[in-house]
Amino acid sequence: MKYKTDSARLNTTISPLSQTDATAANYRKRNANLVPSALIFAIASGVLLSLVHQGNHLHLIRTAPPMVLGVFPLSFQCDGLASLFMGLLSIILISISFYSPSYLNHFKDRIQMGGYWTAMFLFVGSMYGVVLSADAVTFLVLWEIMSLSSAALVASDYSHRVVQKSAMIYLGATRIATALLCGGFLAMHAVTGSWSFADWTFSSSSSYVAGCLILLAFCIKAGIWPFHIWLPYTHPAAPSTVSALMSGFTIKIAIYGIMRILVCGGLNSPEIINLALFLGAVSTFWGILFALVQNDLKRLLAYSSIENIGMILIAIALGLKAKLAGLEALALVAFVAATFHCMNHGLFKSLLFLCAGTIDTQAHTRDLRRLGGLAKQMPWTAACFLGGSLAICSIPPLNGFASKWLIYQTFFKTTYETSSYLDRGIAFAGICLLSVVGGLTIATFVKAIGVSFLGNARSKSAEIAREAKLGMVVAPLFLLIVCVTLGVGAAQSVPFIAKALVETPGLQSLASPDQLQATVQFPIPMNMIALSLFSMSALIYMFFLKTSRTRKYSTWDCGFGTLSTRTQVSSDSFAQPMARIFRPILKYQAKLKIDGDDCRHFPEKVNVEVQMVSILESRIYLPTLALISHASKYLAKLQAGSIHLYLLYVCITLVVLLLVGVHL
Repeated sequence: MKYKTDSARLNTTISPLSQTDATAANYRKRNANLVPSALIFAIASGVLLSLVHQGNHLHLIRTAPPMVLGVFPLSFQCDGLASLFMGLLSIILISISFYSPSYLNHFKDRIQMGGYWTAMFLFVGSMYGVVLSADAVTFLVLWEIMSLSSAALVASDYSHRVVQKSAMIYLGATRIATALLCGGFLAMHAVTGSWSFADWTFSSSSSYVAGCLILLAFCIKAGIWPFHIWLPYTHPAAPSTVSALMSGFTIKIAIYGIMRILVCGGLNSPEIINLALFLGAVSTFWGILFALVQNDLKRLLAYSSIENIGMILIAIALGLKAKLAGLEALALVAFVAATFHCMNHGLFKSLLFLCAGTIDTQAHTRDLRRLGGLAKQMPWTAACFLGGSLAICSIPPLNGFASKWLIYQTFFKTTYETSSYLDRGIAFAGICLLSVVGGLTIATFVKAIGVSFLGNARSKSAEIAREAKLGMVVAPLFLLIVCVTLGVGAAQSVPFIAKALVETPGLQSLASPDQLQATVQFPIPMNMIALSLFSMSALIYMFFLKTSRTRKYSTWDCGFGTLSTRTQVSSDSFAQPMARIFRPILKYQAKLKIDGDDCRHFPEKVNVEVQMVSILESRIYLPTLALISHASKYLAKLQAGSIHLYLLYVCITLVVLLLVGVHL
C-alpha cells in the first residue's frame, strides 16, 4: 500500500514537468521557422537598404574583389541593371519572411524543415550571386546551385508521388537549359578568348550560334513556349513560398540573363531576334488561353506567368529590332517597358501565389470546383487577391497598367517610326494580340475571383475556412502596397529605371542624359487617376451604399425549391464558351451523360466530364521520352561489366578527340 502511495506521489510530481517539457517542445516546433525567416528578412532588408543608399549613384559600377574557385577567379559586378533585379528579389524575400513561419507550421509533419531551410538559403544566396556575376564561369556555378537548390525545394513534400514527378520534370528542364548554356558559353569563349561578359559581343556572324544556344537556354528557364511544360507541374507541387519566389524572381533571372548577355552584348542577328519575337508572341497567347480553362488555382497562376514572360520577351525583341534599325530612343522605351513589367509581374505574381497558399492552408484545397464564398470568411485575403488580379489585368492605377502601357507604346511607336513595312505590320499585329490577350486575362481572373471568393461554399472545407494568421495576411498586403506605390508613382519609377539601364555597360548608347527625360516620360497622371477613383468610391459608399436600406428578396428558383451550390456558375461552365471557340488548340471535349427512365423529360442524373489534351505533351514530349527510353535499353548493353571493354571505349574516345582536334 505504501508502495502504491509513493508511486502515486511520484506520478503527481513528474507529470507537471513532463507536461511542461511537452509544451516547450511544441512551442519550439511551432516557432522553429522564426529564426531562419528573421535571417532572410535581415539579408533582404540589408541589401535593399544598400541599394536605396546608392540609388543616386547608379553610374558608379561596383566590382567586388575576385574570389577563387579552384584556379579560376570568380568576379562580381553591381551596376544599374543588377541593382533593379536585386531590389525586386529583396522585396519578394521580405514578404516571404513574414509569410513563412505561419505557413510552414501547416507542413511541419510533411516537410523536413532543416533540409528546407538549407536549400532555401542556398537558393537565395545563389540568386543574388547570379545577378551579380560578371563572367561566364561565376554565372554558371551559381546558376547550378540555384537550379539544384530550387529542385530540392520543389521536392520538399517528397512523400507524394506527384511531387516526385514534378521535381523530376523541373530537374530535367534545368539540365537541358544548363547544357545549352554551357554550349553557348564555350562557343563565346572560343570566339572571344575571354569568359568575361564585358568582352563578349554578338555583332558578328561567328557568335550567332552561341547567341541562339544562350537564348534557348534562358527560354527554357523562363518557361517560354514550347519549353513551358515544367511550370504547370512545378508550381502546384511546390510550397507556396517557393512558388512565389520562383514565379516572382527565378524565371526573371532568365530575362535578366537575356538582358545582361545578349542585349548588352549587342545582338544584331535578325533571325535570332525574330525567333525571340515569335516565341514570345506564341507564349503570350498560349499561356493565358490555358490559364483560362484551369481548375487548380496554382496551375492557373503558372500558365499566367507564361503569358507575362512572353510579353516581356516581345518587348525585348522589339527593342533589339529598334536598336538594329538605329532607333535608339525607341529601343530604350522597349527595354524600359520589359524591365518595368518584369519587376511588376514579380511583385503581383508573388502576391497571388501567397494568397493561393493561404487559400490552400485554410480551405484545404486549391480546386476551384470546391471553393466559393471565401470573401466572407477571409476578407483580407480576398482583398489582396483582388488587388493582385487588378494589377495583372492592367487596371489603373496599379503597376500592371503602367508597364503594359509602355509595351503598348513600344508597339505604337514601332508602327510609325520604323521604315520597314514588315516591322510595321508585325507591330500592328502585336497590338491586336495584346488586345485579345488582355480580354482573356480579365476573363481568367474574373473566373478566379468569382468562383473562389463569391457565391456560396461548394464544399465543407471551404465553408469552415477562416482568415489566416497575421503573418500570412501582412505579406500579401505588403506586396499590394508596393504594387499600388509603383503604379501611382509610375511617372517617377519609369525615369529611374531608364537611368539605371542607360548607365549599364552595353546600354549606354541608347540615350544621353540630356535626351533621357524627353525619351521616357509617363504622360498619364496616375496619381490623379488614383485620387479620382478613391474619391468616387468614397462618394458612392457614403451617399448610396451606407445610407441605403438592406432589402431581401427571394431568388427565382425555377420551381426547384432552395437553390444549391450546383446552380452556381462553376469554373468549367465559366470557361466553356471560350474553350469551345479555341477547341482546336485546347483539344477541348465535354462529355454529357444523362440517366433516368425518361431522361429526355425527367432526367434523374446528369454528369458532365470535361477533357483537355496538351498537344505538345501528348504529341511531342511523351513520344520523344518513349523513344529515348527505348534507345536507352540498347545503350545499356554497352555496360557489359568488362574492364577491357571499358578501356577500349576510352581509347576510341581519345582517338576521336585527337582527330577532331587536328581538323579544328
